[in-house]
Amino acid sequence: MSETGRNEASKNGRRGNPIEEQRWRLYTLMAIVLACILILVAKLFYLQVVQHEHFLSMAREEHWRETTVPAKRGTIWDSKGHRLATNVTYESLYAVPSQIDDPGKTARSLSAVLNEPAEKIASLLSSHQNSPVLIKGLLDSQQAQEIRNLHLGNVYLEPQFKRAYPEGSIASQLIGLVGRDNVGLSGLESEYDEDLAGKPGSIFAERDTGGDEIALGSRQSRPPVDGLDVVLTIDRYVQHVVERELDAAIRAHNADGGTIIVLEPTTGAVLALANRPTFDLNDPDLFQPSRVPLYRNPAISDVWEPGSVFKIVTMAAGLDTNTVTPDFAFDNKGYFTYGGGTVRNVTTRIGPETMTQVLQRSSNIGAAFVSTSVGAEKFYQYVKSFGFGQPTGIDLPGESPGILRTPTQGPWYPFDLATNSFGQGISVTPIQMITAVAAVANGGLLMKPYVVSQVIDKQGKVRRYDPTIIRQVISPNTASALAEMLVAVVEQAEDGQPKQAKVPGYLVAGKTGTAEIPVAGGYKETDTVASFVGFAPAERPRFVVLVKINSPKDTPWGEQAAAPVFRQVAQQLLLYYRIPPSGTQSARR
Repeated sequence: MSETGRNEASKNGRRGNPIEEQRWRLYTLMAIVLACILILVAKLFYLQVVQHEHFLSMAREEHWRETTVPAKRGTIWDSKGHRLATNVTYESLYAVPSQIDDPGKTARSLSAVLNEPAEKIASLLSSHQNSPVLIKGLLDSQQAQEIRNLHLGNVYLEPQFKRAYPEGSIASQLIGLVGRDNVGLSGLESEYDEDLAGKPGSIFAERDTGGDEIALGSRQSRPPVDGLDVVLTIDRYVQHVVERELDAAIRAHNADGGTIIVLEPTTGAVLALANRPTFDLNDPDLFQPSRVPLYRNPAISDVWEPGSVFKIVTMAAGLDTNTVTPDFAFDNKGYFTYGGGTVRNVTTRIGPETMTQVLQRSSNIGAAFVSTSVGAEKFYQYVKSFGFGQPTGIDLPGESPGILRTPTQGPWYPFDLATNSFGQGISVTPIQMITAVAAVANGGLLMKPYVVSQVIDKQGKVRRYDPTIIRQVISPNTASALAEMLVAVVEQAEDGQPKQAKVPGYLVAGKTGTAEIPVAGGYKETDTVASFVGFAPAERPRFVVLVKINSPKDTPWGEQAAAPVFRQVAQQLLLYYRIPPSGTQSARR
């Protein structure tokens, strides 16, 4: 038989051998099974080892949920124990969309309780994201209970605190805003956010298929640390008074806005601070972009050229350096030339003029005479010592240092020495101006203004903020002499007309201001800022009041627009503090 024939026979033999054929089939089957086992082992290894943490996390998300327990924000109190800002507890509804099996069904169930279209809710639940989505916030207790009764899986409620204002929106720019994330955005809420906010806690608990915590299941909890309470120097009654009088003045004069501050001169405590325009803390549209400019506090953030109220500072420098005395007279020629410029008064008075008359008549010429006689170096030393050109350090955010040019901080021109004397070419904040005048009322001692007196934790431990002395700006004798001159400004009317700031039965001290408003290339031709700053009672000052009215339309003068507001505020505060009339034995004590 040929070789070819033998090979063919061998092949046919193997095919024909049933045992051999079964063996090859068995080998093939075993190979397939082994391959499947290897694939299964590899898959199990991948799922149980490589992807262990991923699926463990998914299991935890399915059976466990960590719930944030928000901290209760601290209460803000006034100085007499009245709540100005506190909290109301609500609940907010959340869901993790990726864990919702039937968004449409869940949305329909929630729609009737939430009074929201089912389509809107379904769109939130259909996003497939793994992080929680807010379905609706600030639910009342009845809505929250109705949702619990639905026993829906993978939707859950979390407590939420919302700021409430028992006294309405008084001192809104001072108190400030709290964002939806419980973070202070402006005012005291921002400045003291670390104290007020507290620290949130958490609950990590086992849940059933309805998303509710299993009663006997495992849980880990970390309790929240509630925020600290803050006690202000603000007096609720005084704040109501100044806001009411400021609103009345703006209406009466059709003004663009204004500011009133009341300060305790011996401590620097702010008793009231109000601005207009302002905003309503309860406004549901509070976070609209158009409202943002209103959140600023003009009393500390906005500057203006103060005009004649600044003559108080100029006269203090003249008296304290012994350059002039209250009765010292200079020859008023109707103009004053200095440093390449000429100063004139609104009204022409020619002849001898005492320093007291300079303040009574609000003489720009007399003020320029004083500042140039003192000299630039000493004059600006006093201006800085009174706190201008630098922040006062008040415990509120956003304070401006003002604008002060000096011979060493240009651009400065010699004529600035004359114009700065009557509050032109220098820009100050209301809080700077009242703090400087408070130093005169306080025997020449400058105090740091502040609005928070205490911070109290839940155990009653108190952190106090005591009055802070900045410096002795002028001597007590100078302060006393200047106070008498300012009493004469209010009490002794040379033209026979009664002064608008005068309070019957009491001696008060103060000065008006009528300031032009600077614009590019000069000053506005019509609008002014009318102001008055004074203290009462003059013999033992209990409070200082600054009134600033922006662009009154019926009169440009501080005497007409601002001084009557001071009188109205002072009268009410003198009665509130039960201060006896001037000249009585009780008043002299």
